[in-house]
Amino acid sequence: MFKRGVLFVLLLLVNLSLMAQQIITGVVRDSGGQPMSGVTVLVQGTTVGALTGIDGKYSLQLPAGATTLRFSFIGYTEQQVAIEGRSVINVNLAEEVTGLDEVVVVGYGTQKKKLVTGSTVQVKGADIQKLSTVFPMTALQGQTPGLSIIKNTGQPGDGFKVNIRGMGTIGNSQPLYVIDGVPGGNIDNMSPADIESIDVLKDAASSAIYGSRGANGVILVTTKRGTRSTGGVKANISYDGSIGWQNLYKKLPLMNAMEYANIVDEARINSGQPRLDFASLVPDWDRISSGAWEGTDWLDALSNKNAPVINNALNITGGSEAGTYSLGLSHSLQEGIFGNPVESKYERYSFRLNSDFILLRDKTDSWTILKAGETLRYVNSNNHGVGTSNQYWNDVFSTIIASPFMPLMATDETDKAYPYHYAIPWNPQASNPIAQRVYSRGQNEGKNHNLNGSVFLEVQPIRNLIFRSSFGYGMSAGSYRQYVPLFDLSATSFNTTDDVSHSLSAGFQWSWENTLNYNFNLGGDHAFNALIGTSTEKWGLGESINGNNSNSLFGDFQHAYIDNTPVIDVNLTGVGSSPWGEGGILSYFGRLGYTYKDKYMITGILRVDGSSNFAKGKRWGYFPSVSAGWVVSEENFFQNAKNTINFLKLRASWGQNGNQAISPFQYLATISFANVNYFFGPDKAVVSTGGYPDVLPNPDVTWETSEQINVGFDARFLRNSLSVEFDIYSRTTFDWLIRPSMLASYGIGAPYVNGGDVSNKGIELALNYNGGKREFRYSVGFNIAYNKNEVKRIANNEGIFHG
Repeated sequence: MFKRGVLFVLLLLVNLSLMAQQIITGVVRDSGGQPMSGVTVLVQGTTVGALTGIDGKYSLQLPAGATTLRFSFIGYTEQQVAIEGRSVINVNLAEEVTGLDEVVVVGYGTQKKKLVTGSTVQVKGADIQKLSTVFPMTALQGQTPGLSIIKNTGQPGDGFKVNIRGMGTIGNSQPLYVIDGVPGGNIDNMSPADIESIDVLKDAASSAIYGSRGANGVILVTTKRGTRSTGGVKANISYDGSIGWQNLYKKLPLMNAMEYANIVDEARINSGQPRLDFASLVPDWDRISSGAWEGTDWLDALSNKNAPVINNALNITGGSEAGTYSLGLSHSLQEGIFGNPVESKYERYSFRLNSDFILLRDKTDSWTILKAGETLRYVNSNNHGVGTSNQYWNDVFSTIIASPFMPLMATDETDKAYPYHYAIPWNPQASNPIAQRVYSRGQNEGKNHNLNGSVFLEVQPIRNLIFRSSFGYGMSAGSYRQYVPLFDLSATSFNTTDDVSHSLSAGFQWSWENTLNYNFNLGGDHAFNALIGTSTEKWGLGESINGNNSNSLFGDFQHAYIDNTPVIDVNLTGVGSSPWGEGGILSYFGRLGYTYKDKYMITGILRVDGSSNFAKGKRWGYFPSVSAGWVVSEENFFQNAKNTINFLKLRASWGQNGNQAISPFQYLATISFANVNYFFGPDKAVVSTGGYPDVLPNPDVTWETSEQINVGFDARFLRNSLSVEFDIYSRTTFDWLIRPSMLASYGIGAPYVNGGDVSNKGIELALNYNGGKREFRYSVGFNIAYNKNEVKRIANNEGIFHG
């Protein structure tokens, strides 16, 4: 009886086990119905899974409690399917958005990446923020082919020299920055945490909508915005913080004191001179000759070891059915790797607020009739710097050439330079470079305030016809303050008065843009986009003031203000002020785009700019462009190859841009009053101020025009995991704006002239691979660019401009 009971229980357990381990099968296909092999089929919440075979089929034994299957494959959108007691589950996986259907920012609008006919590159803000840099341009280095980014100096807080596809002009060759639709912004003071995306417009067809401002390319920056929610007001709060340390990667191998002495002796012997008596010229020579002291390593003394880099960012985004908002607060701190003991430093605080609100919807609640919004950014930055100018004002250069014989610090309190060491007999004129740095350039501070904002109103009286009016405003204010104390470091390096200098500047610019955009379809296959607009800009509306004096009441940097130097001395006191250089531009533009079945695309653009920098009759420039694209992979004859080449688009463009970035009023003989004082008669006590024409007028100076041809293709391979973008271009700048030299005996300065032609030709290739399994994802990028720059013509008989 007992054996029968045990057998019954065992049979029951086996039956329950078999019931728990249900077999489930199915087929996985793509959106076109083709079987997919290698798809991962995983039971949600477990490690139980299987791979589909070459026929797309899978078979899986379900564990007890299984409720959901997860289907995933690189390049396709993951699906989670409830089992619900089924034994057969068939799935069709759709290709995920891989950049082709993503929306990218173009001039005055957005467009699907697959339909873009110009040469553009987009970098996501999330990819920029991951690199934990203080400046966005640092994160962009190496990510975009054809984009050259070089920091002006290695000092924290300094800007960048940016060129797109080479230099086309001698003057301002920087690209145009458009931040949240407002042209003329400064990306250098932005926090990477505030950026949603950066789009680089490289060819003339892409940047022609910006006319004269886009001759050197355009960089569009979009800051983060909120998302609408149907369940009431919701907020997403995120914090991102990082801390790192910097050190000199490779130090210049400087000679120690004994090596330096040997080189000096060798040079003297080779020139027939006797050896030097170093013991009479160099302090502590006995310690140097015995090897007890190797001398001063000035570069090492200047280095700031483990210089910190700190970033903190808080973002709050959200919205409701009626509107969205995005709030950002960030702080960044970076110390320089040089400058010790008063190292260079840059610190920035930023605040950002973006919002938009739906004010009116149509009766059917299917589209927005009236919408308004704003963007607002405030940045406060402080910086302390080192000398980075020429050989006479460069702290790194000074330490490299300094003799290792001189000690850094003095041990004798009677030393003239105490606590630093005074110049030694070896070279009485050579000062202690660290002391020189501390006294001459170590006590300074720059403060900057930047406020940028815009407001916009959108009216959509009928579906897809949108009128948008936006007003942008940018204000900047800055100050620089420096204190130089009394010091005596050598026979030629001393300061007999303590000096205070202070400068202030403030100004603003504004822009007003109005556009009318209409998207419509004819017959379902023919899609049109039409845009017309006008833009008005004014900049340089500001002024600067500066002053310097000596003999401070307090003798320290904290109180280094002009008010604390009350004694006026004609030889020591100086003041000055000046306005900023004003400029303005008025523009009209239009764009017409046509797409047939998302297969054939063509776009035409015309922009007309009027600039105050040129004389009447020369002020208006006309800048057209045309571009076309063909998505070959959408053709019927290409379908058999689509499993290998998932996407292929050919594109070509031609366009013109202009440049008017020169000093204003070159068509007039402007008058200068600088350094032209004189006396009437024998009385030399009364000084009269004179004036003279300082520029030879050139009424014929006009627009510099840049013409560019671009041919390229975009392709996707390996189920859209591998993207390839290739471009070949030729850009020629005609009527190159340049200011030639002129003999001083002429008594007048040369004006800007249209002086020749410059050519830039090159190729660009970018490869990107996105892969991974399940929660682990990775991406690998490679890009290369080649550019050849050549001056093709100089517009004078000699064929050369003398500098």
